[in-house]
Amino acid sequence: MLSSDLYRYLWDGRVQLAGVNPYRYPPEAVELAPLRDPVIHPGINRPAKRTVYPPGAQATFALVAAVAPNSIVGWRLFLLGCEVATAVLLLRLLRRMALPASAILLYMWAPLAVFEGVQAGHMDFAMLPAVVLALLWRQEGRMGRAGAALGVAVLMKLYPAVLLLAWRRRGEWRLPGACAAVVAAGYLPYFLGVGPGVVGFLPEYFSSAEDFNIGLRFFLTEAIGLGGEVARGIVMLLLFGVLLGVLRRIGRGLTEDPDGVFSAGMVAVAAYLTLVPTAMHPWYAVWILPFLAVRPSPAWLWFSGAVTLSYLGYAYQPALVPLWARAAEFVPLYGLLAWEWWSGRSRLTSPGEETAWQPGFAPPGT
Repeated sequence: MLSSDLYRYLWDGRVQLAGVNPYRYPPEAVELAPLRDPVIHPGINRPAKRTVYPPGAQATFALVAAVAPNSIVGWRLFLLGCEVATAVLLLRLLRRMALPASAILLYMWAPLAVFEGVQAGHMDFAMLPAVVLALLWRQEGRMGRAGAALGVAVLMKLYPAVLLLAWRRRGEWRLPGACAAVVAAGYLPYFLGVGPGVVGFLPEYFSSAEDFNIGLRFFLTEAIGLGGEVARGIVMLLLFGVLLGVLRRIGRGLTEDPDGVFSAGMVAVAAYLTLVPTAMHPWYAVWILPFLAVRPSPAWLWFSGAVTLSYLGYAYQPALVPLWARAAEFVPLYGLLAWEWWSGRSRLTSPGEETAWQPGFAPPGT
């Protein structure tokens, strides 16, 4: 197990069972000294920092801790249940898209899912059932339910919020309203205890100290000699702006058929993973995997395997992914995405051609 995130999950669950708001103190705080043990506490990363995980994740940590306190096995069994739930929902999605059930193997046997899921224990897999359920309900036009499911996903990992812009219809407020209500309800109990401190470590996560395996931003700055905080900040803002523009375009081109909703969701996730200017740990990419079972993009199939090269960065101090490894991850990704975009545009000129199982895809509205 190369990541120590799981120890923070168990610690945050323990803190909540002790009646303490997890956003109030870092693990090293003297106020939490009675909760320390020789197994979980020493394994926590950033022990001097307050937790970064949002309230949906915290509620999950507390729930698992209540059933199986301080148990790595218990957490892994919980994630196994989440994987089963994702698989069941994904089978339903495959039926709706008139695709063979065997396509689920692209998710269940994906090396990234096998290694980062039950083995490494990452929280991202607990979020996947909510994302797939939101997709299914959005395809059915059940806006309130889709928004609520998406709100649960946002409470767990925040970044699924990009789907809100991709799936919202102009003038339709049930989807964003339900999502916002669920997120607000999730934050409220924790906010009442610590106020603005409920954001925890998150603001520091955007600092240069947290940079690891950066993709496009690296190639637009450091790779061409534009180092320093000023260039870093400018390109970060630029990429966030481009991402927002892409998401707005996806939303404007959205069609209400199941394939249109699916395509909008997949392109939104792909845009986020391509343009996000912050750290790219391997488990951050797992939420593209359910989409690949329906539409096996060569670009993202490549990246879902190549992103594990970033683990080489842990062999260096400070952690730094070698240039050749970073190039092997991202350069083929960008090249294949360009090919898929061009291939998708070409297919749109052939109306009689089947596109449900095509490897390439184009954003809605192109």
